[in-house]
Amino acid sequence: MGATETETLDSNQQRRAQLQAARDRVNELPCNQPIELAGRPTVFYELRDYAQPNKVEGAKAARTDVPYLFKSFETGQARPPRPGTKNAQLPRAATIHEYLDWTVTSQGSHALDELDFSGFRTIVLLPRWRPHWPAPGLFLKDHPKIFDKLGAPKNPWPVLMCDGKPVCAATVRVSLGYLEVPFFATHETKRKRGYGRALIEAIEEVARALDVPRLLLCSTDDPVVKTTWRHLGFVYTTQEDLESFGVQHGDLVHMDNTVQMHKDVPRAREWRSLVVRHQDLRQRVYFPAQPYNAAHASTAYRYQPAPTAARTKD
Repeated sequence: MGATETETLDSNQQRRAQLQAARDRVNELPCNQPIELAGRPTVFYELRDYAQPNKVEGAKAARTDVPYLFKSFETGQARPPRPGTKNAQLPRAATIHEYLDWTVTSQGSHALDELDFSGFRTIVLLPRWRPHWPAPGLFLKDHPKIFDKLGAPKNPWPVLMCDGKPVCAATVRVSLGYLEVPFFATHETKRKRGYGRALIEAIEEVARALDVPRLLLCSTDDPVVKTTWRHLGFVYTTQEDLESFGVQHGDLVHMDNTVQMHKDVPRAREWRSLVVRHQDLRQRVYFPAQPYNAAHASTAYRYQPAPTAARTKD
């Protein structure tokens, strides 16, 4: 091996180590735990690790929990050959089905020239159950937060309970100065109801918890889809942008017929809260401490690495 090849190998190994150290930070966040989203009383979110108990069972569980996340990208695409067949032994490009399975199960690579899917988590938005006539004593007190850096400012009240399967899902991975979002989908029957925007707010909350100032999103190259992302604050990402962000070849999961978009993570909003009491019902709700102008969100609510804790009162 020549000197140039040795230097390239050392550089690739160093880059992989840097990426892995950044991606391991996702382990700081709680998995499979309900997290309240302030200002969104009908939903909550969870981070899920489908690498457990193993890759095969995890992929099956993900396809059962959020089938639309797969269907949105796999429809009309060639499936991988069945294991054990002659075609499975031939050299070929990976399919979108495999990309999705490897992403949701956080499949690591064994060689520097292989794509690395390690560090991914699936974030899901779930409908929240709120009984109108709770049993006496059920809602007498609030419930402790799971993680201080995530969720609404105060403890959930009533306790977070699920009222069905996830309505929106995405895959996320923390990296060097950005949070990567290669796959994002909303259930076919739940679109145009604000669930996608709510999940973006949850993803931004995750980014702030990890002190990451930017989201990098992989969007399908469809005019309607791209317009939707632009309404949510994303802009097109040029090669010059990627270079300025420090993104190198192979850092991102990127598919054909897609475009890269990005968005600066907005600073956390300040919330005020009040508790509604009626007979045996107790419910904490949140409202903004200041008016929110979406047209100026990118400047008026710019993310800061160490935002001041929001003040709330009951």
